[in-house]
Amino acid sequence: MNGSDYQNYGSSGPGEPDDYNRFKATVAKRNMATASLVCGVIAVFSFQLFFISLPLAGASIILALLSRQGRRVEGRARIALIASAAAMVFSCLYTWYAIRTVYRDPRLRSQVEQLYQYYTGQRSGTKESESTKQSENPQEILSDILSGKYREEKGREGSVTVPENGGALI
Repeated sequence: MNGSDYQNYGSSGPGEPDDYNRFKATVAKRNMATASLVCGVIAVFSFQLFFISLPLAGASIILALLSRQGRRVEGRARIALIASAAAMVFSCLYTWYAIRTVYRDPRLRSQVEQLYQYYTGQRSGTKESESTKQSENPQEILSDILSGKYREEKGREGSVTVPENGGALI
């Protein structure tokens, strides 16, 4: 035996610190690959929620790259990379489609604007007087907006009234 035969052993002999450190590193990389896979799968199933899917997919990609063994990405980490990339693509396409649909359809755009004005407390038109204050429940107003009744009433009355508190439940 020459000196090169002992290069894989720790300073205190075979099976001591170096083997244990390599084992710990391998377990840590497997755990990162598992976490990456879990994040990737959750990102795929939540692709409709842009603000959840993209951060999870990004975290999954980072964990998958950190868990690689040498230059290769193996097993769970590879599946996680594929799932995360798919989640990012699906999420971006779905969000782009939703935004494009809202901007192209004037009815949807006006409903979104009404909801925005309702929840931010903005009013369309002049200052609100005592006679225009609305006494309806905010949940009733929201259900009327979603069902289309609100628009019909707006067309008959000519203006939209918003509760003074901006729609907050008090």
